[in-house]
Formats: sequence, C-alpha cells, structure tokens
Amino acid sequence: MDDYMILDAMCPGCFGTVLFVKKKKSDLEFTLKKVECLDEGRANQAYQEVSSVFLSMVMDCPYMTTLSTVVTYHREEEKKITKKVIKTFLGQMVDALAYLHKRSIAHRNLKPSNILMTKEAKFVIFDFGTASITGDRVKLQKRVKDCAKRWMAPESLTHHQSTEKSDIWSLGCVLLDMLTCHMLDAEGSISQLLRIREDQTPLDVIVLKGLHQVLTMMLDRNPKTRTSVWELLNEDLVKQCLLLCGSPLHTMKKTLPPGVHGPPFHQGFDSVLEFMQTYRDVESVQMSALSYLLSEEKNVFYRVTDVVMAVTTAMQSHMECAGVQQNACQVLQQRLIAVLGQAGDGSCLRTKEVITCVLNAVHSHPEQTPLLSHAFQLLFCISGDEQAAREVLYLDGIREVLNTLRKFPEDHNIVVPCCKCLWSILAQRLCLGVVPLKDAVEAVCVAAEAHMQDSTVMEFVCAALWSLTLQGLSEDQDIEDSTLLLMHALQAHLRHSHVVKYAFLALDSLVKSSELAAFRLLLAPNGGSGLVILKEAKLQHHDNPEIVGNFCSLLSAMAQYGDVIPELVAEKIPDVLEQIERQFASNKEIAQLAKHARHSTTSFGRVNMTSST
Repeated sequence: MDDYMILDAMCPGCFGTVLFVKKKKSDLEFTLKKVECLDEGRANQAYQEVSSVFLSMVMDCPYMTTLSTVVTYHREEEKKITKKVIKTFLGQMVDALAYLHKRSIAHRNLKPSNILMTKEAKFVIFDFGTASITGDRVKLQKRVKDCAKRWMAPESLTHHQSTEKSDIWSLGCVLLDMLTCHMLDAEGSISQLLRIREDQTPLDVIVLKGLHQVLTMMLDRNPKTRTSVWELLNEDLVKQCLLLCGSPLHTMKKTLPPGVHGPPFHQGFDSVLEFMQTYRDVESVQMSALSYLLSEEKNVFYRVTDVVMAVTTAMQSHMECAGVQQNACQVLQQRLIAVLGQAGDGSCLRTKEVITCVLNAVHSHPEQTPLLSHAFQLLFCISGDEQAAREVLYLDGIREVLNTLRKFPEDHNIVVPCCKCLWSILAQRLCLGVVPLKDAVEAVCVAAEAHMQDSTVMEFVCAALWSLTLQGLSEDQDIEDSTLLLMHALQAHLRHSHVVKYAFLALDSLVKSSELAAFRLLLAPNGGSGLVILKEAKLQHHDNPEIVGNFCSLLSAMAQYGDVIPELVAEKIPDVLEQIERQFASNKEIAQLAKHARHSTTSFGRVNMTSST
C-alpha cells in the first residue's frame, strides 16, 4: 500500500474494499481490492508471503461506473433501462462467461457491484476469485447473509458449491433486477430475488417472450437442469445480443437455413436421425435430437449402430458444448445397458472411437460434474469388456478417473462411478505397472473418508481397493492406509453384504503379499482385536457362501505368518473354522478352505507344544 495513493473508494463488499489508487512513481491509475483472508492458508496460497490477514490485489481497471450505481439511479428515478443497453449487457456477459467457462473458470461472486460500465455502455466483469480466498465456510456464510445472498445461486448457499452454473444464476438475477428496477424499490428488489428461489412467478412481469424464456432457463433452481452458457448461445435473443455487441460467438455458431425449424419429431425416429446427420454442425439441432433419443425408450434397440454414429459425430463436432457431451453420454449409456441386459452384442458401443469421444469430453469439461458423472458411468459399462478396458488404459483413461476423483472427493455422484471404473478395469489385471498406484490408493482413501457412512460409496471404494491390491501394493504406507480403511468400512457396514464381500477380498489380497497387512489387521481402528471385527462381519452373513469363503481364504492367508497364529488361536479362530466345515460340508470348496486354514493354525500349535517339550 505504501506505493499507492488512494484516490477514491467504493462501498465495502462481502470480501473486502475496492479502492481507486494511483501509483506514486508512475502516476498510473489502478483498482486495488483489499481482501480479508479468513483463512491464513488461503492467503498464503493466493500470495506466497503475506504479513497480515489482509491481501491487497492490484488490478488494471480504469475509472468506470458500477452497474450497481446505474441500477440505483434508474430505481430512484423510476426510469427504465433501455432495451439496447439490456441487450448489450446480456450479449457482453454471455460472451465473457463463455470465455471464462471454456477455461473452467467460475467467477463465483457475480453481482452489480462487480460489473463496471462505461459511458459507451461497455460492461466489464472484475473482482475475480476473491471469494475463493476466504476459506472459513462458517465465516463466509455469515458474510454472505449480511451482504450478497440475493445474487448467489441456491447451491452456493446451501451446499457451499459454486460452479459455472452458479454464475448463470447470478447473471439471471442481475438481468432481472435491471429489467424491473424502474418498478421496484430496493426492498422490493430484494424480495423479488429471494422469491425467485421458491418459484418463478416474479418472471411473470417480463412480457418480452425472448427475455422471459432466457430468464426461465437461467433461474432454474436445480443446477443440473439449469442452462449453461453454451445452451444460451442457441437462443434467438442471445444471438441477437451477441450480434449487437459484436461478439465473435455470433458467427461461430451455425444455424439452420431459413424456413427450417428444427428436427421433425412428428415424423418419427428415422426422420429425426436423418435430420441429425444432415445438420450435424448445428448445435441446437444436436441438443434437441439427443434429448429426443433419450426420451424414445421404446426405440432403444432400434438402429443402434446408426445411433452410435450420429452421437459420436455430434460429440466430435461440438466438443465445446458440455450439454451435447452430457446428453450424448446418456444416450450411449442407455443403449449399452439395454443391449447388455438382453445379452446382446454391444461391440458397436465399445469401440475406440466411442471411448475416445468420452475421454475427450471429460478432458474438455473438467468442472462439469453432471457430465463427468455420466461419462464415468458409461466408461464403467464399456470397460466390462476386456478389449474395451485395454483401450481405456491405452488412452490414459485411468489418469482421467484419478484426476476427477481427486478433484471431487466429496461428490457422491462422482466418487461412485470413478470407483466403479477403477474396479472394472483393474480387476481384469491388464495393467501391471501402468497405474500410478500410490496416487490411486491416496485418491480412493481421501474419497472414502468423506463418505464412510454411505454404504453405496463404500461398496465401490472397497471394490476399487480390491482391484488395486491385485496390482501389488509395495509401499508400506499404501498397505497400511488400505488395511485401515477396509477395517473402518467393515465396522461401519457390518450388515451390508457387498461391503463385507469386497473388504474381505481386498484384505485377503493384501495379506497374501504383505506381512504388514496381516499384523495391521490384528488391531482394530478403535483399539481391541481386529479379528473380532472379522468374526462379527462373518457372523452377520453366515449363510452367504461367497462371504464365508472369502473369510476362510483371508484367515488362511493370515495363517502363513507364524507370529500371527497365536492371535488367531487366542480369538478361537480354529473353532470358528471347524464350525464352518460342518455347516458347509456339502460345499467342497468352502469346506476345504476352512479345513486348510484350521489345519494351519492347529499344526502351528502342535509344533509349538512339541518344541517346548
């Protein structure tokens, strides 16, 4: 601050104060944002050396009027903002958000005071990312309630999650306020923006059809169905706005020729598929046609090869559109599940071209969690085939899975399909030496910690860990972390058969190759004997041959280590195994497993007694 002279100050915002300053040495003018960092670690992350809890950020921004000031003036004067200014604003904001979102940047704090306006009605978004520096969620939530709650998307407040879709909601709120400022005072404006979270009746005052449609799409309270900036580009009004403000996006999007008004849904499936192929370069056609294909469940087995060709063409032609990619993944998954459910040939859905399209979609839209969820669900279905699993490995699909898992460890809809993919691919033992095991174990363990009480997540976490152990874990830390996590999973989900099944399989695999795992298994996470947890888990599923067999195999693996056997004997494991032999006398495989494990422990005991004598 010593290098700058303060010229003027704006009203303080949620996360700090904006000052207009001049650099003393050069007389150049800048905007300086002084941000209170609620988390010192975030301050260090934002700036390597910071001596206080305030971070000063200098931005290249000349004097302009904030949109907040403009709206306040029109509200006080009960004067409409002109239609041209509204359209210019919408065009420039869509253009700016398209630029940001294509680079996976979300502003997260879009509001009138963070939008500057020149006399020529040029709009500039500023104050990027300052919200991300405030790491304390409790304090952040308190600040939001006191300041800018009305501009923020519902998910930003209830789940503290801000994505590109959150920016779209905020832009919708700003646009609605601009359109109604001449008829509502400040209190009425606040009420309107809070009411829009409950229903869309405040939009009834917007009589212009195009604007009403756009606002309805932007102010959808469900982020999954809320429009994206790419879908907005297909709206006629937005196209007009982009043209008005001179955005290059207007010329980038191809449209239908005059007189053609969209896919001929009334003519049936064949006509829509033909139309989709004819106008493959028109994004709006592909979005509409893909939605139609999803809805046509009665035709899910019809012309599957042609559907796959049309869908992959759409994905390749519109890689920048997350909506096309997401709908395409859903269509492909729908077809593949249906075909496999009828024991049909799904080879056309498991080609290298399909896998490449899906991985490109993941790589191009790393922040679009709904798309990522559908993409990895599809990859899971695809990789059940050995050749397809090899293609996923060859195209570095495992790395995309791990990158996404590390990025969204708290998102149930991401963790489950990612763990499914790891399990499906690695369990086939195709990739020894290919997978970065340490990174994989760490990513799975971090995700598991966030979902330990969720049995569905833990089922596939245990399955993923089992598949990873089949590759051969060599690092002691990986072995210890995996063993401890599996014990936690058993403790939390003793009654869940699939969790117990995969936990036993993974522990068996670990113990067979690591004495460390066998010893770590003796101690329960909360103290006491780990063998007690194993016995309790087996007892809950004593009639399940698969689980009992896995239990016997695990104990047999533990019995190979002489120093472990006294603990097995002390917990009366030989008696448990003898009981299993009697219960499953008709099942030769399980009876033999139980007998082998019991023989190992009792033989050791007899040897010890002989040695002592």
